[in-house]
Amino acid sequence: MRELPRPTPQPPHRRLARGAYWRLLALVFRWGKAPFSKIWGRLEPRAEWPGHDAHWDSLEAYGRWLRSHVRWKPDRLGGLIDVFPSRETIAAQFKTKGVFEDDCDGLAYFSGQNLIQFADDPNKITLVTVVLDPYTFKEKPLLYAAHVIVAFPYRGKWRVISNDALYPDEFDSFAEAVQLNPYCRDHPVLWAEARDRDLHLYAADADLRALERKLEDVWRKKQDLPFTA
Repeated sequence: MRELPRPTPQPPHRRLARGAYWRLLALVFRWGKAPFSKIWGRLEPRAEWPGHDAHWDSLEAYGRWLRSHVRWKPDRLGGLIDVFPSRETIAAQFKTKGVFEDDCDGLAYFSGQNLIQFADDPNKITLVTVVLDPYTFKEKPLLYAAHVIVAFPYRGKWRVISNDALYPDEFDSFAEAVQLNPYCRDHPVLWAEARDRDLHLYAADADLRALERKLEDVWRKKQDLPFTA
């Protein structure tokens, strides 16, 4: 089991500010984002999923396709309006533009829909919202310290997609995948929230190992239920 980094040492006033920062974001992500996303999605153009005719023979083929068919862009009003898309609003973009553009949360949601054919267990396709230590960013911490990735098991290991990048790195556990992937590895995770690919809340915690244990209990229970695509 690999050791995960801890938040950087800071003077008391900076620790207080950091604690208030991640707790505020945790409240927004937990109680505001998903409900607001459903309301906002009703105002957006919609089309029948998936809106494109692409098929992929392997996970690596999907990763190559992803780089040229999705684009990161900040959410509306510089990120103040932060929402998850729906399958239908994604399809509408493909129909009209041939690509899908969104913030990290939308791109993670999109890949979460497409990984069913590759993941060892589709129930473990997990959209993970992380709040990273803002003091480890040299610039624009408020833009980069909150991020969403998708973590999933593949051939006995954990893999991560961040925005348009399928990382080649393989990890032995969910917690290691979330903290040690190339985007997060230099920035200790202060808090993480895990949702399934349909945005149903799995669990959240400030300790990734504790979060992993919670998820293992959830996944164990879901093994007894039929999977629905």
